[in-house]
Amino acid sequence: MTTLHRSAIVMVHGAWHWGGCFHKVATLLSARGHPTLLPDLKSHGFDPATYDQVADIADYTASVASLLENAAEPVVLVGHSMGGVALTYLGEKYPEKISKLVYLTAFMTPAGKSANDYLFSDSYMNDLSAKDLFEIVSGSADGKGVTLNIHERLKVRASFYGDCSARDIAIAANNVVSTNTTAPYEARTVTTPGRFWSIPRVYIECTKDRALPLGQQRQMQADVPGARVIAMESGHSAFFSQPELLAQIIAREAQ
Repeated sequence: MTTLHRSAIVMVHGAWHWGGCFHKVATLLSARGHPTLLPDLKSHGFDPATYDQVADIADYTASVASLLENAAEPVVLVGHSMGGVALTYLGEKYPEKISKLVYLTAFMTPAGKSANDYLFSDSYMNDLSAKDLFEIVSGSADGKGVTLNIHERLKVRASFYGDCSARDIAIAANNVVSTNTTAPYEARTVTTPGRFWSIPRVYIECTKDRALPLGQQRQMQADVPGARVIAMESGHSAFFSQPELLAQIIAREAQ
């Protein structure tokens, strides 16, 4: 009897979050036979570093890079929100180790532009759906981080977890870090045809997102063309609110 081989999946979390935020989706993917890894980026989750100890995007993503370097076969790399910056950087650096890039309502920036170039654009800052977001984030006093005011529970919920259960929100509140390093916000990756652009890409847009509004998601799809687009009618954290559907989509893309 032969065993059906399934691709490994590595999931990269966004700003302030931790690898375990994908736990529900990872369990469903594992049940489908996909080895699924949930690394913490530097200064997040169980990583002991603090946000001001992160040197740059290479340092920030070292845990994921290590998994890629040691992978026996190419993996499917999934990135959520600010984790999309990591995907672009790692896609350019390790194209031979990645079979597909899946951007989940994520920053997908073109060469020469950073996530900050979008965040501080008039269209983003004037988007009414992101109003609460801009009221709860601010630069840290030392200029090395971006702080999320986690005590503004209603605005945090509206921005990130609007369609999530109270239990999921409570778990997130106990696991997010209050300050995220500026490394992913400022990173600019020069992408090349034989590397990043050689990897198939999928963009999962979340149509009710109030942290990364749909208009900004679609602007990045236009700025970095070529990704196949899949829509989910969900808020920013579909891994909490719709894990079954998200796992189904990712598993299909990993075939």
